[in-house]
Amino acid sequence: MAQNIVTRVKDSIEKMPPLSPVVHKIILVANDVTSSAQHLTDVIQLDPVLTAKVIRMVNSAYFGLPQEIKSLKQAVVMLGINTIKNVALSSALMGKIALKKGVLDPEEFWKHSIGVAVASKLIAQRLGIEKKLLEEFFIAGLIHDIGKVLMNNFFPDEMKQIIEISQSKGGLIIDIEKNVLGLTHEEIGIAIGKKWNFENNLLYAVGRHHIPVLKGDSAVYSMVVHVADTFAKVLKVGFSGNYVIDTVDEALWQTLGMSEEIVLESLSPLNDEIQKAKLFLQ
Repeated sequence: MAQNIVTRVKDSIEKMPPLSPVVHKIILVANDVTSSAQHLTDVIQLDPVLTAKVIRMVNSAYFGLPQEIKSLKQAVVMLGINTIKNVALSSALMGKIALKKGVLDPEEFWKHSIGVAVASKLIAQRLGIEKKLLEEFFIAGLIHDIGKVLMNNFFPDEMKQIIEISQSKGGLIIDIEKNVLGLTHEEIGIAIGKKWNFENNLLYAVGRHHIPVLKGDSAVYSMVVHVADTFAKVLKVGFSGNYVIDTVDEALWQTLGMSEEIVLESLSPLNDEIQKAKLFLQ
């Protein structure tokens, strides 16, 4: 039975629509150190709808720029190639991810996702991460539960059972998922991420936010999203189907050089920033 479900999950992932080729070009250009603002502008403009969304987002309260941005190139020059890459990527991803109303409440699920996104960015900021990389932490938090979207949409009976067990018996959510479905939302998220050619940083955030990795180039994404996810639950920001609040190990605190008190202080603007960031869901 479990093997049959695993096969069905894999089939569901295969049937998911691919990301626009423009998105992959954007990532390639943004990661090329020889690229200029004009190179990125030329690629994004291949998709007029995406271009309009990027300019709308750039002019939102989320960025709080002192003047209106009227052109894509101006946006790239003002905010930098990496930031605009991440704005474009988040916009393209949200256009592909639709949570059906069923077991999970879409409003609560996306409120949690936005909360983790904002918290991830605020924690990364507190860690002294380069400004140009902060939006990547935002995306990492935004899509960390992407595997649950597929579970909710295609396996509602199993998803309902997982939530009920989480509520009544507790335990690590990925252990419950493994027992019920045969796969965890992290494993499903990695499979989706690989289909969409996510970079390693995002794969670590999606695939290791419950038992984070402490070493390696992308480990900080895993750790930051883990902490952000935990504190979003502590602060009751939305609901993503998990009643259990994970424990943050002492080794992780030491690796990051943070504490609960520092995180809570860093998250003081959380609610205001969530309101600004809701534009990403439109």
